[in-house]
Amino acid sequence: MSRSFKIENRTVGGDAPCYIIAEVSCNHEGDFDEARKIIEAAAAAGADAAKLQTYKPSTMTGNFEQRAEGTMWSEIDLYKLYEKAQTPWDWHGDLLRVAQDNGIHLFSSPFDETAVDHLMQFDPPAFKIASFEVVDTKLLEKVAKTGKPIIISNGMTTYLEIREAVDTLRTHGAKDLAVLHCNSGYPASFDEANLNTIPVIEDMFDVVPGQSDHTIFADDKNYKSPMAHVTPLEAVKMGAKIIEVHLLLDRGKAQALNKNDEGGFDWPFSREPDELKKMVDMIRAYERDGAVEYGNEDERVAALRTHGQVCFDPTEKELASRQLRPSLWIVKDVKAGELLQFAPDGQGNVDSLRPTGGIHIRFADMISGKRAVRDIKAGELLSWDMV
Repeated sequence: MSRSFKIENRTVGGDAPCYIIAEVSCNHEGDFDEARKIIEAAAAAGADAAKLQTYKPSTMTGNFEQRAEGTMWSEIDLYKLYEKAQTPWDWHGDLLRVAQDNGIHLFSSPFDETAVDHLMQFDPPAFKIASFEVVDTKLLEKVAKTGKPIIISNGMTTYLEIREAVDTLRTHGAKDLAVLHCNSGYPASFDEANLNTIPVIEDMFDVVPGQSDHTIFADDKNYKSPMAHVTPLEAVKMGAKIIEVHLLLDRGKAQALNKNDEGGFDWPFSREPDELKKMVDMIRAYERDGAVEYGNEDERVAALRTHGQVCFDPTEKELASRQLRPSLWIVKDVKAGELLQFAPDGQGNVDSLRPTGGIHIRFADMISGKRAVRDIKAGELLSWDMV
């Protein structure tokens, strides 16, 4: 039997049914009732869990007028983006009760160490590390020490980066670990899914394998022909034991918000409730019967497109997304000779923030306690010639 672990009373991996996660992300649009309804819709569709994202704008990026060129969010300043997209921290307890009342799990992706501390007061059943944060070794260390099951996504990573992440987690105490194959193109193309990587992940890293999916459309440039069930179902056929997808209530409404720069940031890769239910039902039918039929030739062709090859390098679309990974930044003015100190959420003068470009976070402990060789202004990427 392949590797397995438990999230509360639910076995994940092995011969257990696929564990299906509905990601709320920013699809609540700043409205608690919308978040509640998304969690209720996830439960009604048959998902096993809903998931939040836990951050503040200041833990994601500095207020330095940064943009992510080449991505679907290139027209908005990153700090403003995260101001609009964040899930307020005081919602977490109430949303946990919503999930419990509906019989599903609720956990979150923390984006820095202070978010981990916040989430631990609710005794979460697991943690998820987002693709962008897989390179944040300080965050990985913090989450690993909680002893909770951990699910990570490999979007944008090279083989060496995902190996470093898995080794960091295990070195610091993580025992129950899943790695989700993921394409962090937003939205991702069926042709870039490369689902043949899933069984290799299981064998290579000795983890529960899964799929975090950002495909929706057969035409991912013009957003035509939604086929939201195809990639997850093919992933399960390849051995995925966890499926994670984004969920919203009304894609058209979200698209209109996005057109007016008012929200809807995840609309091109988020499923509606009926699409989630169809996906869940088809996965359960496959688990029960060992076979499933697609409705038409277009879906069968799309399914074949998702198989691809074994791939441990970023695809073309993911290369643009990599700039949104964090690295080390100066977050407070530093005088020449002053000690550098890494700490999350502005508690020191060095922090891990988006976008990338500075020294890698794996060197945070090495940097702390060293002295600045010149005056450095807040908002500068940390480079070795400053140390």
